[in-house]
Amino acid sequence: MKKEHLDILGDFTSIFQSLVTADFNIAVSDTEKIITARPGKTINLNLQKGEVLKDGSVAIEAIQSKKSVTRVVPREVYGIPYIGRAIPLFDGYEVIGCIIVAESLDSKEKLVDMAQNLSTVIEQITSAMTDNASGLEKVASLSYQMEQVTEVNLQSVKDTDKIVDAVYNISRQTKLLGLNASIEAARAGNAGRGFNVVASEISQLAENSSTSTQKINDILEKLKDENEKVSKQSQELSLILTQIAASTEEVSASIQSLSSMSEDLVNMAENL
Repeated sequence: MKKEHLDILGDFTSIFQSLVTADFNIAVSDTEKIITARPGKTINLNLQKGEVLKDGSVAIEAIQSKKSVTRVVPREVYGIPYIGRAIPLFDGYEVIGCIIVAESLDSKEKLVDMAQNLSTVIEQITSAMTDNASGLEKVASLSYQMEQVTEVNLQSVKDTDKIVDAVYNISRQTKLLGLNASIEAARAGNAGRGFNVVASEISQLAENSSTSTQKINDILEKLKDENEKVSKQSQELSLILTQIAASTEEVSASIQSLSSMSEDLVNMAENL
């Protein structure tokens, strides 16, 4: 390439920009100054035709080293992160200028941030799901223990029923005995008056026992009904917890898959 061709090359810079989707600032220079400069859509280094190349720039480094130079420039310098490239142009072995390209990294940086934020959120969700799963296991264990206690209570109520039945039978027999004693005391006349008082007390005791036994029986029936309700609710709760645990495992598996995808996204974004 001859020096006089640099202007022609500069005329083609707009074509270069239209050939690719990347957003970049492009310029052509000789060994001292800018010949042509075109800003990108979102990146503009404010390079002007005739502007002297700055010491330390990628253009000067490429011209002096006779090698391509690539440099990443952070957002703080021009307000937008970009990767600067300078490719030396030769006339035989002599460097006559260079092509300068500054490609915006803004979208890449934002994509990397989004991917990293997504990864962080997924980690937080995973941690929360793990905690939830642990909590569900504890609740399921407590539900099972409550169900076992309820079954024991139901069995105790049944055993108590037997005792109540026995007391009720004793009360009935005692009442019958008191009635018979009253009949015998009546037959004995005056001689049986004292015995009649005892028979009356026995009958009253039997009546009181019968009434108390009935109250106890009513209480036990209510307790039995409540225990049966609790047992049924415990079983339903256990079933619901089992379903939730299964759903949690499915969600956890999906999150793990999403986490893997997030890592791939971060890697892809960083390698753009």
